[in-house]
Amino acid sequence: MRAKPAALLPGAEAFEFPGHSDLGVVLIHGFTGAPAEMRPVGEYLAQHGVASVGVRLRGHGTHPNDMLGCSYGDWVADVEAVVDDLLTRCERVVLVGLSMGGTLALNVAARHADDPRIAGVVPICAPLVLDDWRLGLVKYVARVVRWQGWGLPDIKDRAGWDRHVGYRRFRLTALAELIALMRETRALLSGVRQPLLVLQATDDHVVPPRNAQLIHDGVSSADRGVMLLDNCYHVVTVDHAADRVSAATLQFVERLAGRPAPLPSV
Repeated sequence: MRAKPAALLPGAEAFEFPGHSDLGVVLIHGFTGAPAEMRPVGEYLAQHGVASVGVRLRGHGTHPNDMLGCSYGDWVADVEAVVDDLLTRCERVVLVGLSMGGTLALNVAARHADDPRIAGVVPICAPLVLDDWRLGLVKYVARVVRWQGWGLPDIKDRAGWDRHVGYRRFRLTALAELIALMRETRALLSGVRQPLLVLQATDDHVVPPRNAQLIHDGVSSADRGVMLLDNCYHVVTVDHAADRVSAATLQFVERLAGRPAPLPSV
């Protein structure tokens, strides 16, 4: 294990954009990813006056070894810390997360369901379950197998491959934390009562698309919907669907803020 975290990868920095003080957005990246994959959403929101903060989760954006020793509880705490910080400048916040970031958003929303300052949740290609029987063996396999490679980014737009910031391999012990997070979030899911918009790629090769319906059906939110995205793979925020993701997120946020805006044609 490294004595201290490695230097930040270019583009892995947390970010913040100013905006209205009534409703801000916390943007949460995915497992082995970095804030860069959420920056396009933040930039789009900023163009329309919506404040946002892009979280960098512990152990991410540096070197895969830095994930060693990080628990999913640390990642939950990272999100909660950014929520608390943004609430010093905004009256309410919306949680928006990609992949594991979406699972974290649901987890935090359930933990704080009685806090009216958590105004809504947008999980994007978020996993509650993964269809791979080998995942049940991860904690045992991790004792003898240290690394697992990701291969190429699951982005249909090949122009986005080189721009994607994230680890191309990970330690299996870190994957065990993702599995534990999914398990706990499934148990907490009915506690989510905030307005909810689920975004899901239909051709996602990482997260089975059926997760969108599992989330929709498992929460207690009276205000909930699902938007399916075509012509894209898993990392939809930097794929062909990026503009649709940003526009749908803006529309959801503006509606919660009482500023109805039509969904732009993209």
